[in-house]
Amino acid sequence: MTRKVWLGVAMLATGVTLLVAAGLAAGATGGAKSAQAAKASHAKTGLSMNIDLSSTDFDYLDPALAYADWSWQFTYLMNCKLLNYPDKNAPEGTKLQAEAADFPVVSKGGTVYTFTIKPDAGGCKFNTGEKVTAQSFADAINRDLNPAMASPAVQFITDIVGASDVAAGKGTTASGVVVNGNKLTITLTKPSADFLARIALPFFAAIPHGMPVNGKGETTFASAGPYMVSNWTQGRSAEFDRNPNYTGKRPHNVSKFTVTVNTDPDQAFLQVKSGQVDDDVGGPPPTQKQALLQAGLLNKQLFINPTASTTYVAMNTSRGIFQDVNARKAVNYAVDRHAMLSAFGVLAGTRDDQFMAPVVPGYKKANIYPTKAPSNAKAKSMYSKGGSAVVYVRNRPYQVVQGTILQYNLKQIGIDASVQAFPAATFYAKAGTKGEAFDAAVGAWGWDYPDPADFLNVFFDGNRIQDNNNQNFSYFNVASVNKQLERAASLSGDARYAAYGNLDVSIAKDYAPHANLYHATLPTYFSARMDPSCYVYQPIYARPDLGAVCFK
Repeated sequence: MTRKVWLGVAMLATGVTLLVAAGLAAGATGGAKSAQAAKASHAKTGLSMNIDLSSTDFDYLDPALAYADWSWQFTYLMNCKLLNYPDKNAPEGTKLQAEAADFPVVSKGGTVYTFTIKPDAGGCKFNTGEKVTAQSFADAINRDLNPAMASPAVQFITDIVGASDVAAGKGTTASGVVVNGNKLTITLTKPSADFLARIALPFFAAIPHGMPVNGKGETTFASAGPYMVSNWTQGRSAEFDRNPNYTGKRPHNVSKFTVTVNTDPDQAFLQVKSGQVDDDVGGPPPTQKQALLQAGLLNKQLFINPTASTTYVAMNTSRGIFQDVNARKAVNYAVDRHAMLSAFGVLAGTRDDQFMAPVVPGYKKANIYPTKAPSNAKAKSMYSKGGSAVVYVRNRPYQVVQGTILQYNLKQIGIDASVQAFPAATFYAKAGTKGEAFDAAVGAWGWDYPDPADFLNVFFDGNRIQDNNNQNFSYFNVASVNKQLERAASLSGDARYAAYGNLDVSIAKDYAPHANLYHATLPTYFSARMDPSCYVYQPIYARPDLGAVCFK
């Protein structure tokens, strides 16, 4: 991803501002047409699509727990939300629109939001025949808050009145969530500039009445969006069928998705190439991208899109050598960002030493640490005590290579590292568990919604640390920084973005809980039977919109 110029500003009905980056617009690599072009090109719909999910499985499909980007790609097919992002490329795909409800009436200084559910809930209806009501959304919020769920959603709704009591086990329903007929009223403890973006997260999709509280996640359940999960055999396969009761406007061109999980990346590539499989969610191996480009397949079968994401080395500040800030700064000087990005292949992204991606509002380039080549002399001047470290990585081949690169970089400053590789879902579960015995983790993060809080507060607000499902893999918890993050989150407009931009720089410079590496692109390789005119890259979820795909 190269740094892009802002296209403009989309103003939502509530006054929340979302900035849309040119780099996220369709056409960044030559551009596919919109899904609406499918009819004009006489593309086929109604066929089944075979998909590989190489080197991993879904973390969850239960909306209260699903958090991996590939899981959100599929829950986007199934979910019905109060407000949703449209099935469109950027910039339109970043603009919230009404789905089951109209935009809310906001009162009492911006703390009370009243949503009115549409008579037909925007065409949403559960596959069981149950209607989507205001209670469907209240139930979702309260289920998320139930401590037995251990949902990562809690961090996004702590400002709802009564939410903290439910999360602490002191009640079952948040007092700030009230249903009155077709109206859902949500009361916040204070005004929030990003509340509508947060309530549109997949965690808060409508759920059927009586959905069990299950901390391990329901594997099959009723859905009210265009698709439903009909089967998920963990570790093997999953099937998604059209929801026969959905009558909304969202595309559902494919009749059935059959997903095989934990496949070998190289084998998956060959299957896509031969047409046995239509897509590998993991993307083509980095070593194959150059050949696909040379074959002239860009924007025909190969699509490369920038993401609002960051890839980083999180250093565990709660144990071992990385409790020492100088050790963390030394790693920032010693890590070879060029080699790390090269392992991801051609057109893979842009090196950077900062946490926020350039497309995130408030980003300011600071050039704190070296991005072209390591500076071992500087690293050694900062830290010379040596030691050992356990490093976690994901197990796709290029990620294992990155682990080896980091191991070598650490060796140059006297740190002996052992590298352990896990399937992605396992990696995030282990690194997200408080007290897990690791010292560093090479992870990746993409925005949940377009706001700087979704990077810095998620990464570094120590008040959000819980027993599991953490994204603060550094377990960084500094009271003064927590207060600065809280203050930044209370602001709006330019003041909000300026505060976060400054924090992005100061946390990297003064505390260095991460050694940020690069901001990646997403490569997608479809089989020859897929029609490129239907390709839509949904910028919020940073994935192809599978509901919009069609066939030649």
